Amino acid sequence: MFGSDLTLQLAGMRLLAGLIIAVVHGTTIAAAAVLLGDKGPRYDGRLTPLTFRHIDLVGLASLVLSGFGWSRPVAIESTQLRWGRWGLVVATLAGSIALLILAYALARLSIPLLQALPYTSGLAAAAFVRVASRLCVWLALFALLPLPPLAGAHFLAALGIRLPPSAGVVLAWGLLLASLLGLVRIALTPAYDLIAPLMLGADLAT
Repeated sequence: MFGSDLTLQLAGMRLLAGLIIAVVHGTTIAAAAVLLGDKGPRYDGRLTPLTFRHIDLVGLASLVLSGFGWSRPVAIESTQLRWGRWGLVVATLAGSIALLILAYALARLSIPLLQALPYTSGLAAAAFVRVASRLCVWLALFALLPLPPLAGAHFLAALGIRLPPSAGVVLAWGLLLASLLGLVRIALTPAYDLIAPLMLGADLAT
């Protein structure tokens, strides 16, 4: 439920993690699309690590407030892809796989950071990587939902389903509300409980 566990410190960590996640997710999907033949994401500036190219303000606010958010969608033209519409599926899955890899890497940094940094700094850094690694897993799953403005909307395009641009705006606010009410977390918990221990270890997954 919205606000039940949100503190200023947690909001700050979610904000920083969200900026990193947006860059990793967006650039991975864009890179996959370019490798498959669509040069559009390159011209759109989506291969850059510059954060402002990837963030969606509503999605970032949703992430800070609820733990679920999204980055700016990557425009992909299926007719340019080597595998056609299947390329949309591959690019979308690549984005979520990248987040799971990032989650795995961050989870392994917790103990080294505690050992390498001064006590207070080490605690803060370890707390951040724990929050960020969990968010990576949650958002890897969330992004696959076949709803705009999530990356999973490409699954609809792969099936030949085109929604009007206005639908993305309406669904974005709907996803924000569902996230704040805890409905998204409830829906994704079974998948998270299955995948998170594999990526993070049993201790960090909870």
